[in-house]
Amino acid sequence: MTRGTVGEILLTALNESQPLHEPKGLLRAEGFDTDEAPPGADGGIGITAGRGLLGPESPKLIVQVKTPQIGSEVVAQLNGLVHTHGAGYGPLATWSGLSKPARDAVKHQRFRVKVWDSTDIVEAVLRNYEKLPEEITERLPLRRVWMLKVA
Repeated sequence: MTRGTVGEILLTALNESQPLHEPKGLLRAEGFDTDEAPPGADGGIGITAGRGLLGPESPKLIVQVKTPQIGSEVVAQLNGLVHTHGAGYGPLATWSGLSKPARDAVKHQRFRVKVWDSTDIVEAVLRNYEKLPEEITERLPLRRVWMLKVA
């Protein structure tokens, strides 16, 4: 199965569920503690994440998850939230990509705002599949297969 096929299946699963769960599950698989904003207006904060026994330690993240294409105003809002809340980074998880003005805005804020596009999400799923929550793996049933490399 190719990464493109995995991406298509994952996108179908995303359309059938709340898209916030995938980045949250991926962040947990990477060792972050996460809090998800309740449904409705979230003030631009979809997920907060961090590591640490006594609460979020660095790196602290404020994550926005967007299904439509992201515009520059979303990048500006996220940059402001990262600064206001003292987070280290603001990942933007998107399946639909960024507009040209948004890509330009990210270039100027690359040490604070990181785009997590469909390729990044698929790579993270494949890298962390065994650690993902069951709610994700049930909708994306994969089995790793090892093959002998013959020269």
